[in-house]
Amino acid sequence: MSERIRIVCHETVEEAFLTQIRSWANEVLERTSFPGSLPTLHLMIWKTMNAFQAFSRSEKDALGVVTGEETEFLATHDAWRGYPRIHICQERLTGVSNSVIQGVIHHEIAHALNHGALEFYTFTFTKRLQEVARSHGIDMPLLQQCVYFLSVAIKDREVVQWLAQIGLGFSQVALLRHLISETEEERQTWEVVRDSGSLQKIALAAFLKVLLPVETLAATQAEEAQNLRREWDEAYSWLREEERKDLLDLGHRLMNLQGKTFQERLERATFLLIGSDL
Repeated sequence: MSERIRIVCHETVEEAFLTQIRSWANEVLERTSFPGSLPTLHLMIWKTMNAFQAFSRSEKDALGVVTGEETEFLATHDAWRGYPRIHICQERLTGVSNSVIQGVIHHEIAHALNHGALEFYTFTFTKRLQEVARSHGIDMPLLQQCVYFLSVAIKDREVVQWLAQIGLGFSQVALLRHLISETEEERQTWEVVRDSGSLQKIALAAFLKVLLPVETLAATQAEEAQNLRREWDEAYSWLREEERKDLLDLGHRLMNLQGKTFQERLERATFLLIGSDL
């Protein structure tokens, strides 16, 4: 399966690290049937965060990309150049357990296979969407942030569901458990924006990045998924009971969204978020 992977190192990286990354990537590829048109997956390997961040800024400037700071994630994916790329930084993964890194690699490979086209990284802001956003006090910069976070949550949900279907849900349990192990920064953010309708929406969209995959795994009955759901409750215990209930309701409504295209699902998700009463 390695012929489907092209590893590009922008810095000198230990061969043992590359071998392990390739092995975990192939765990996904060997369970997948490929259409003939599937492009090669580009794994961009970085040794230091400085080099990765400099490259990311340069790419965004060159292509006019306006999104959040993806380099804060354990690993990232994009299709800005028209083909799927995965970015993995060895320094960023220092101190992270192998089970979590395995989950990260599975997750990003799944994104490349399921979201490897430019349509998943460019967002349409229809006139109606902008008008509804403005009526709720959300200007274009805030709307862009809401849509970006929702796009991440929706794609992550789809990836986790797909991995569970091919028998790799266990690795996503490990990854999600890592992501919900520390929510102090989110708690502090929520305390600041709790009473601000527009800023609150951005925080809620960010919370959904973890909640939607957790709820998706719970629905698939993946091993340990029910325990993970209880851990989410404990991790977000700083949300008031009514806030947590409403957030879960929003999450379930998003999970049931219909739409022929990603853009349709994303716009409908944004309408639901803007109109929520949290």
